[in-house]
Amino acid sequence: MSSNRILATLRVSLHVLVAVLLVVGLIGTRSWLTMCVVTAFAAIYLFGTVHQNRGRAYTHGQAAVWLTAVIVLWIILAALSPTFVWLEFPLVMVACFVLPTGWGLAVTAGLLAYTLTVTVPGSGIGGLIGPTIGTILAVGIVHAYQVLRADAEHYRQLAADLQAAQLELAAAEHAAGVAEERSRLSREVHDTMAQGLSSIVLLGRALDKELSLIDAPTSAHDTLTVIRETAADNLSEARRFVSGNAAGAVGDAPAPEPLTARIERLARGAEARQRALGTPLDVRVNAVDLPEPAASVTERIVREGLSNVVRHAGANVAVVTVDKLGAQATVDIYDNGRGITGPEGFGLKGLRARVEEAGGELTVEGNVLAATLPLSGQKEGR
Repeated sequence: MSSNRILATLRVSLHVLVAVLLVVGLIGTRSWLTMCVVTAFAAIYLFGTVHQNRGRAYTHGQAAVWLTAVIVLWIILAALSPTFVWLEFPLVMVACFVLPTGWGLAVTAGLLAYTLTVTVPGSGIGGLIGPTIGTILAVGIVHAYQVLRADAEHYRQLAADLQAAQLELAAAEHAAGVAEERSRLSREVHDTMAQGLSSIVLLGRALDKELSLIDAPTSAHDTLTVIRETAADNLSEARRFVSGNAAGAVGDAPAPEPLTARIERLARGAEARQRALGTPLDVRVNAVDLPEPAASVTERIVREGLSNVVRHAGANVAVVTVDKLGAQATVDIYDNGRGITGPEGFGLKGLRARVEEAGGELTVEGNVLAATLPLSGQKEGR
């Protein structure tokens, strides 16, 4: 069974356990108040889980509000009927899932303490040991789930990176093949067509001199002139063709494509990568063209920024803005994900060095990566 299937099975099993414990608690109950509280509990719990499973991740504050409502209803149910107290085990797992580790453990301790106040008075030592062991097992299951999910995400990211590398390799091989074919074609044209036309021009000049010596008719001179000029014109075209292809093969002749086109391609590539991880991403671009070398540095900034969004942000919307402000270019990459809170990685450090080398400044604040660059590409004072 794959890791993703195991994770899905664990999630479904948790929700099934909640449903089964609710049904068990309702057996033999004729209280309308209990039925109403069970209905409210089921509705709020279902709303939260459906919302989460549709990819609308809660913030910690939203998760706390939802979990508080569920726990309050559970406390009321346990007070109405002790059979509902066993809902504590799935609630412990839910708390550890949706809350940070410290808060999750604190809520777990509170849930266990309340459970013991219900079970110990009627069951003695058994009412103490049973819930305690069950709670520890529930926390262990959550830990195992999180480790398994981290491994699954790691391998999914590796697969996405491998796919991206394969696409880049295929594009590089295609470009190399095109360059090699252009170089080969240039040599063929130079060694055959251009050489032949050059010989026709030289022979035409020689024959024109000979015709002058024998006083040939003007029409013959005119005809030969037409032949020679036509060959010369075609030779010039052939030489331009050879020069353009040879320069293009080594990357010198063609001007770089506009920055807006490069950024648009990066945006679409980021969306495709994120789709491989199973999460939609909408990258919106609002950019203007910049001169070199600012354009190349800007492309690097956007590439690294979108890469971080795909790898770490968990966002579904990103906005790339490139504009001119006086003699400077401004670059902003915003996403609605988790933001950057830890130390900068190698990619951001290298990008910062590149931007500073170009005379600019890079800042990272939460969900925004921003940079300013001089349009001249030179540091001030140089």
